[in-house]
Amino acid sequence: MPCEHLQELFDLCEKHDLQIASQDAIKVVCRQCQEQEVCPSSLTDGDEVIEMPRSKANNASDPTADSTT
Repeated sequence: MPCEHLQELFDLCEKHDLQIASQDAIKVVCRQCQEQEVCPSSLTDGDEVIEMPRSKANNASDPTADSTT
C-alpha cells in the first residue's frame, strides 16, 4: 500500500487522465516517508508512447517545421 503522498500523486494522475509511458516498470519514491512503489498499471500505457500534436505556436519556433509563408 503506497504512503499518503504517493497515493495523492496516483489520485491526481487518475483525476487528470495522466499516463506514464515506459517500456520498463517505473518505481516512484517518496523521500518524506522513504517508501517506494511500482507505478500502478492503470497509470501506464505500456509500450505505446502517446505523441501530442504540435501547436502552431510551437511550429513557428521550430526551424525544421515546414513553412507555408
